[in-house]
Amino acid sequence: MNIILASSSKRRREILASCGIKHKVVPSNAIEYMTVSRLPKQVAMINARIKAEAVAKKFKSGYVIGADTVVLLGKKIIGKPKNARHAKKMLKEMSSKTISVYTGLCVIDVKKENLISDYEKSLVTVKKLKNKEIPAYFKLLGPYDKAGGFSIEGVGSFIFDDIKGSYFNVLGLPLARLKEMFEKLGVSILKEIRA
Repeated sequence: MNIILASSSKRRREILASCGIKHKVVPSNAIEYMTVSRLPKQVAMINARIKAEAVAKKFKSGYVIGADTVVLLGKKIIGKPKNARHAKKMLKEMSSKTISVYTGLCVIDVKKENLISDYEKSLVTVKKLKNKEIPAYFKLLGPYDKAGGFSIEGVGSFIFDDIKGSYFNVLGLPLARLKEMFEKLGVSILKEIRA
């Protein structure tokens, strides 16, 4: 089975590889959709579909996975930080708060022209951060390519109190949900795993 990941995300690539799922990486380079007039799950699913459809056009067969992660702080969707100042501001705003992390998924069976979309939601509580700690965390988190400007791995694990829901969703690729979506397309992704 030809699995194509329509994402340049290193973390998503590593998640699939760590499960032994052989895949190609074809970044979509699609322009992401952002609006405050829609729910965060809708924004994430729309972006996942835009990415998957952009890549699916390049193939005659295979299964294209599109994914997009959106972070909600209060009622405000926060995307990837624009610059250093913006990233530090995000960290400060998230201090002592519980944020919602949504990952939209879209899987396209290119040959059959079947498409399925879904999403996963997790809640992440951020510890109270001291102002003097924020520049240090900022340097270590590598925030620019991540929604919300943070990574939950490595040093990022120091700033989180609690996670409710899928850990892999917070990383950007909820595997249990993805497996269910493949099953709805009549495909067992487990058969593709190389032990």
